[in-house]
Amino acid sequence: MLTSQDSSMPENEKGILARFIAWFSYWSVRWIPDSMVFVIVLTIIAYLMALSLTQHGPIQLVDDWVKGFWTLLTFAMQMCMLMITAFAVADSKPIKNAIRKLVDIPKTRNGTMLMFLYVSVILWWAHWGIGLMLSIIMAREIAVRKRGLGIHYPGLCAMSYVGILVCNGPSQAAQLLVATPGHFLEKVTGVIPLTDTIFEPHLLLTVLILVITLPLIMLAALPRKEHVVEVSDEMVQLFTAGESVVDEHKEEFTPAEKWDRSPVLVLIIGLVGFAWVLNFIWTKGIGKLDLNTLNFTFFILGLLLHRTPRSFVGSVQRGTSTVYGVIIQFPLYAGIFGMISFSGLAEIIAKWFVAISTAHTFPWIVYIYSGILDMFVPSAGSKFVIEAPYIIPAAKELGANVPYVINAYTFGSICFNLIQPFWALPVMGAFKLGFQEILPYSFVACIWGFIVISFGLLVLPLLF
Repeated sequence: MLTSQDSSMPENEKGILARFIAWFSYWSVRWIPDSMVFVIVLTIIAYLMALSLTQHGPIQLVDDWVKGFWTLLTFAMQMCMLMITAFAVADSKPIKNAIRKLVDIPKTRNGTMLMFLYVSVILWWAHWGIGLMLSIIMAREIAVRKRGLGIHYPGLCAMSYVGILVCNGPSQAAQLLVATPGHFLEKVTGVIPLTDTIFEPHLLLTVLILVITLPLIMLAALPRKEHVVEVSDEMVQLFTAGESVVDEHKEEFTPAEKWDRSPVLVLIIGLVGFAWVLNFIWTKGIGKLDLNTLNFTFFILGLLLHRTPRSFVGSVQRGTSTVYGVIIQFPLYAGIFGMISFSGLAEIIAKWFVAISTAHTFPWIVYIYSGILDMFVPSAGSKFVIEAPYIIPAAKELGANVPYVINAYTFGSICFNLIQPFWALPVMGAFKLGFQEILPYSFVACIWGFIVISFGLLVLPLLF
């Protein structure tokens, strides 16, 4: 059994798929720049398309761009809160301690991996941010605590990411956005509750199939025991390094420092907020959740789990590093939205979609289109702002089910994210691996996801 971090595939296991993965990894690293580059390129493309296809002139289109630039500040803040509060919950000591106890239950390699995968995919569905963070934490614990069982380190790391395939759940931006009163498409779609999108029976059945089958396929994809590469001594040392304690052993604290470490105020605010959340769910039901309510729920959970202002604020400070892309790129996406919407380009593109679709096939076509565009704009929330102004009117003109279309849009983003390195960056950083070492497994998950999701979009609606 190998113990170095050299995860190159043995020659006798290399084939067409492995060679394709190696080529794809090389190509993506060499040719795909940062997402900031893509949003600038898309801005230029949208401008040129509107200039050539609409009646708006060059100056008027700049006015449209600037007019749209600040229209999504509320949505951008909601997305930042979604990511930061999820990080704070996952980063709390009670959650980390529970993970360690859970990891110790199975005693075999297959049992450990199946436990990890099933827990991971369920967490990803419940909240993609929590699923991502807790999967990373759990995988690191498994790498250390189950060393010697023959658990392939690159495969384990990849397994913490493939759960993204099933995250079409209550934390998805597009569905939460249209469920939030006052959203930017309300005049077109109205307010669409989660019962019509996230909790729609066809979507739930598709997700259930993925939840049941994906862990089994991923387990089968792991290499044979003689080719296993376990976690290295260096990584074990990194994973087990204690968290720094700056001044916890001081004999005396100032009054200000005592308040920073006191759970009293947090407990008061947290219990009141938690009571409100329980009352909301009891009286209105989980289907009435929107972005604001979900963010408030995880904000309160984060406070209660961290117990003190100092711990909570420290976690939030660490979590803010995950949202820089949203802060700086959302105004540019909003500018694209402005040019597409105010110039009339949205109506023109909508007619293109209508020309190649039927009411039945339109959700699947949106799924494919969304997946392709995701290779360049790897954010479902950001991309929805660009696509929605023309795919939703096209759906209405065709008589397609709008909630189906929104679900299909999200599936396109999350499925093709498996072969795009943007959302894998936290995993790569946590485990010190390159995307090419994760891609063999995420590519298999993407292919399986394409099959199941296509079945869910094209076949299931014909059955019931």
